[in-house]
Amino acid sequence: MAESLSVGMSVAASDYQRLMLRIKELEEIIAELEKENAEQAKMITEQAKLIEELKAKLAKYENPHTPSSAQRYKYKEKSKPKNSLRRGAPEGHKGATRPTPEPDRVVEVTADQCDHCGSTNLEECGVEKEVIEEIPPPPKIEVIQFNRHKYKCHDCGHEFTAKNEECPQKGRFGVSLLVYLTMLKFSLRGVLRRIKDFASHLNSFDITPKGIQDAILRVGEACKSAYFANLEKVRNAAWNYMDETGMRVLGKNYWLWTFRTPDDEVVVVISPSRGQDVLWETFGGEINCAGVTDGWRAYNIFTVLQRCWAHLVREVDAFIEKPGGKELSGIIHERYKALKEFLGKDPPPSMEERKRQKDVWDMKMAELAKRFGEFNELKKPVTYIRNGLGDWYTCLLYPGMEPTNNLSEQVIREHVLMRKIIGAFRSENGAEYYQYIASVFATWRLQGKDVYDELKELLTNELCLR
Repeated sequence: MAESLSVGMSVAASDYQRLMLRIKELEEIIAELEKENAEQAKMITEQAKLIEELKAKLAKYENPHTPSSAQRYKYKEKSKPKNSLRRGAPEGHKGATRPTPEPDRVVEVTADQCDHCGSTNLEECGVEKEVIEEIPPPPKIEVIQFNRHKYKCHDCGHEFTAKNEECPQKGRFGVSLLVYLTMLKFSLRGVLRRIKDFASHLNSFDITPKGIQDAILRVGEACKSAYFANLEKVRNAAWNYMDETGMRVLGKNYWLWTFRTPDDEVVVVISPSRGQDVLWETFGGEINCAGVTDGWRAYNIFTVLQRCWAHLVREVDAFIEKPGGKELSGIIHERYKALKEFLGKDPPPSMEERKRQKDVWDMKMAELAKRFGEFNELKKPVTYIRNGLGDWYTCLLYPGMEPTNNLSEQVIREHVLMRKIIGAFRSENGAEYYQYIASVFATWRLQGKDVYDELKELLTNELCLR
């Protein structure tokens, strides 16, 4: 019996040791797994942080407020099979051929000898006409001396110096040269060093970038009177299309604002603020017009607003994959289409019809916001709709007003392109005078005027004859 007990104890002891070894092994495995889990948890946290950073960067190019010109990543629809596509003009396209202009001069091209054997025994047997369009050689700089005579009036005693429409009263650059440099800068979006090279190679005109900048500042000063005339028209307009975009001045964040009247007068304002103070100052402390805007909160100081439907469509389309998003998007698209059809009626609807329709559609928009407010994932677009209640159909009360802010975005696009080229303004003076020149240039272009002729006339009056 004692022997069997001894055997049982030895077996139990060996099992105990084996179990302890197994427990130790499992503890080591658990420790390794915990370490791996901790490392993986850290990696997941870092990846989640990186994903959020990438989403934030991508949101700059894929969000409801990004214009199509700035969207880098566009989803393409599935194309048709290659065998179904035909290259070239579509069927029925009439085509277009540049009309042949009337010649300004005629050149007779004759021959004195045969170009085959050299014989001079020739007989003329016809004329083949070729009309080409050519540009004269680039003009070289002309240096002109104006002897401006001084006079004294014997009747009133007034003394004065005679004026000439080609001679600025200050500075060494003539009107045509100032126009030339300004057009290179603003129409061709040239940078100063490239303008310098261009003028040197084509016109044999040597000038430093600083000299070009000073000349453009002089043009900006001359444009101030036209700028402030536009500003008065903006203040007195029935409504204005408005927008703003970021701009850097001396390494600081500024904002470039654009204001466009129904008659296409444009005012550009560059300010360190994106707030209501800019609007109060622009409109002289009293706002008596309606505003067509994208919904930025600073515009809420306007008592009459038309919220942009293009922004609304993009806002709801961004949530089309969410529960209820597709239905909401379809309704908004249908209502936008109905609004455009109503505005395009021929003959145009009366003001009474417009008022009644606005009341009906305002009520339906409020009902829409209430209905889709139950979807938690549509909170952002529904809030966007709700914040604009009463302002989505203002254009019905103002015949000629557009239901979108696209006209202002068209104006601001030029400045976005300029920002991509120059990066930033290197001085506050440069930003200030850019306002003046850019405003008058945009106005003349939109009104179909010849920018070169208008600027030359303005500079002649402001620099030579005033």
